[in-house]
Amino acid sequence: MEVLFCFDGKYEQHFGVAVTSLILNNLENLTKVHIITKKITSSFKQKIDQLKTKAKIDFLIYEVEDREVANLKVSEHISSAAYYRLLAPDILPNHLSKILYLDSDLIVNGSILELYSYDISNYIVAAHGKKVVTTKKRLELNNNYYFNSGVMLINLENWRNMNIGKQCIDFIRNYPHMIKLWDQDALNKVIDGQFLNLDQKWNSLVDLYEGHSQANDQSIVVHFTGSLKPWHGWCISSEKELYWSYLRKSPWSNCSPEIPKNSKQVLSAIKALFKQLQNLKKSSKNK
Repeated sequence: MEVLFCFDGKYEQHFGVAVTSLILNNLENLTKVHIITKKITSSFKQKIDQLKTKAKIDFLIYEVEDREVANLKVSEHISSAAYYRLLAPDILPNHLSKILYLDSDLIVNGSILELYSYDISNYIVAAHGKKVVTTKKRLELNNNYYFNSGVMLINLENWRNMNIGKQCIDFIRNYPHMIKLWDQDALNKVIDGQFLNLDQKWNSLVDLYEGHSQANDQSIVVHFTGSLKPWHGWCISSEKELYWSYLRKSPWSNCSPEIPKNSKQVLSAIKALFKQLQNLKKSSKNK
């Protein structure tokens, strides 16, 4: 199995946790981890060397510049690195026809061999989607389904033949007013239903801020979406423990919870704490 991660320096630690969980649960089948990032440090290289001691896995690192995705829409917790996956099929080796893309804010809590083995010859990607109404109208989709792009089994051949990455970038540049969820919106607009819809267990979404969780005993991939993350010091949800359990097994084990760095982040942290307490109060009433 060959897996792809795309991130920048801000998400290096979280990639470390995600890839550690991937390796520990897929020792026999994982062969290569491809990394697309802006710049790597000597410290990062040392940690990758430590990961190599856990299993016989090749790490292939591609350093990219932001030119092709410069000035695309970003936010406080989403940087231009979110668009690297759009460039990936043109960066990866041409002989590679399939790859599993994973976000860095998730945990692989079991074997992904079944997922990797799906036949996607007639699709561009396999991803977990759901029926939508307002999003369909906003993006002017022809189909009724919208997928989360954090876990995608990509048919690189079909992607390249249809020039999906360029189509997505062109859409984001030409219709920024339609974009709300960055590259994910663009991918859904361009692919427009031509995806194999995966079971929720392959991408169980957890929104710590809203207190919504799809994670259960069947979940293989637990994906922390939204602005509140398990590494935030102001996150009080018990679901963050899954992240920290794998961090302690990773080369990033000395890392501490993130604390607010400026007044804006302090206000966001207070707001998130208040929201989490409201969520707890609601859930206790419903019991």
